[in-house]
Amino acid sequence: MCGICGFVGIHEDGLLEAMTATLTHRGPDSEGFLRDGDAGLGFRRLSIIDVAGGDQPIANEDGSLVIVFNGEIYNYQELRRGLLERGHVFRTRSDTEVILHLYEERGPDCLHQLNGMWGLAIWDRTRRRLFLARDRLGVKPLYYAQLGNRFLFASESKAILRYRRFSPTLDLNGVHQYLRLRYAPGPGGLLREIRKLPAGHYATLEEGRLTVSRYWEPEVYRGPYGHSDREYLEGFAEHFERSVRMRLISEVPVGAYLSGGVDSGTIVAVMSRFLSQPVRTFTVGFDYQLDELAEAAETARSLGCRHTEVACRPQDVELLPSITWHMDEPLGDPIVLPMFLLAREARRTVTVILTGEGADETLGGYLFLRGLLTAHRVSRVPRWLRRVTLEPGLALTPSAVLNLAFDYPATLGTRGKRKIQDFLNLIDEPHLPGAFRHLMSLFDSRDTRRLYSDAFRSGLSDAVDADLQHRAERSRGAPFLNRAIDLQFADWLPDAILLKQDKLAMASGIEARVPFLDYRLVEYLLRVPPHLKLRRGVTKVLLRQYAAAHLPAHAASRRKVPFYVPLERFLADPAFHELVADTLSDDAVRARGLFRVDAVAALKRSLAGGEFMFLKQVFSLVMLELWFRMAIDRRGEKP
Repeated sequence: MCGICGFVGIHEDGLLEAMTATLTHRGPDSEGFLRDGDAGLGFRRLSIIDVAGGDQPIANEDGSLVIVFNGEIYNYQELRRGLLERGHVFRTRSDTEVILHLYEERGPDCLHQLNGMWGLAIWDRTRRRLFLARDRLGVKPLYYAQLGNRFLFASESKAILRYRRFSPTLDLNGVHQYLRLRYAPGPGGLLREIRKLPAGHYATLEEGRLTVSRYWEPEVYRGPYGHSDREYLEGFAEHFERSVRMRLISEVPVGAYLSGGVDSGTIVAVMSRFLSQPVRTFTVGFDYQLDELAEAAETARSLGCRHTEVACRPQDVELLPSITWHMDEPLGDPIVLPMFLLAREARRTVTVILTGEGADETLGGYLFLRGLLTAHRVSRVPRWLRRVTLEPGLALTPSAVLNLAFDYPATLGTRGKRKIQDFLNLIDEPHLPGAFRHLMSLFDSRDTRRLYSDAFRSGLSDAVDADLQHRAERSRGAPFLNRAIDLQFADWLPDAILLKQDKLAMASGIEARVPFLDYRLVEYLLRVPPHLKLRRGVTKVLLRQYAAAHLPAHAASRRKVPFYVPLERFLADPAFHELVADTLSDDAVRARGLFRVDAVAALKRSLAGGEFMFLKQVFSLVMLELWFRMAIDRRGEKP
């Protein structure tokens, strides 16, 4: 795991060093550079494999191709043997050099042979051509900027901001999307000049022309489902255990994050079978009713782990400016705070961590998928009948009653009830992407009418969720749950879930590996029938069946519980009040010119009621302002 950067078409002393230095936290062990006329490659290394000899950049036999690579290739040893048989000469034992020789043979098609996670760049010194690639599911990030005949790329966008000969400008549509979703969906972002290379894509820059191409897209299976439930379980066990085993390849200590649930628990159970030493596990929590500390500790004891607990306290909000710098993008999810603390503690004893990300996305674990599936069934009721029965009935249902079905300690509130009512108007088949976005949304159209300034509103254009629409169209005819699962791969998985996992782990120089997102396992799970994912309100059915033979009963059968950061409790701490007062002061809001001062003030006053939506909205605005200060005001400099 490392940090990479570079440019083409730029002559500027010190730029490559400055960009690379910005990525030091991603690779604290060493650095390397290539300078070739107006092109340069920079590298920061976190030593995992071939610790003694894996420094980068690495060149091929004649020096015509040079690579910098961030990630891990888990099948590199098998690929290396084949390359040796075909006459390639290696200088190192690293997976990086394997990629380079495969590219030498097959060009972009080499990506189909790789199993792992990556953001990489290969410079062809003879043809003056740059090749960039990102792994299939977007586990590793890769950003780029094309500024006329100048081109820059990096693992983190703030490294690109070190180039001072352009002024970053806000993409107002990107800001709007962030406020809707609490994350910035790609391939754009919040700055017009900087884009994300999408997951499953590669790019080629030659003679100033950039071409971006898709090389992988999972199939949304339509059936038939020709196996028994037992056979599907056996297939899952084979794919999952192989995935975990491959992700244990390392020359440095390996551990795992452990919650009280089934995702991380099954990973640790498999690790325990393959490792000769007790697994080091790490859990973070709070002192409130959904705290997972006790259940995680029980699972750790049953599996013989060396377990560490991390506490997240209200005063830790003081870390949010630093976290925003590491995140590189705003993320309006307070989970960034405990995840940052968890990685920091884990780095004391391990360098590689296995995590449970991807289980919810591939196995139907999210509560909103239950909502979409229920709504899909309701959509079969004629619209006129829904209007005279269901919609009035919901309107008359007290919010206190709806709270009983709400899986968070905070209250659903009037805003949450309104969100459900609006959702019912979007559930018909033509509106699947809209219904999906609405369930994920934070600020709806009524909120933004009150919040946005005239200047902000007038600067917006009609944006289309092109990839989401593409996925909805290509999946027609497939089971509804599989279609909904596929929508998550558009941007929710790479731009929210995996973004925070990578950035917050790398903030402490730790490599996060995600066994549930082995591409072969993902492709297999997309061919599993829906009833083995979500059935009668039970999520991740197939995983629970597997876990029943490997985990304590409490972990295997535990219902899906969202990891919830108790912002309503943080309100009692002065640190949170000071942060809100600073970032959302009238002067700060007025200076940005994006929001109405009176609307933001009203939101701050609403915090006292403890409503879930208000808490999330205020937190998202705080994180946006912290990002403005980092990216716009300081051009990526540390706070």
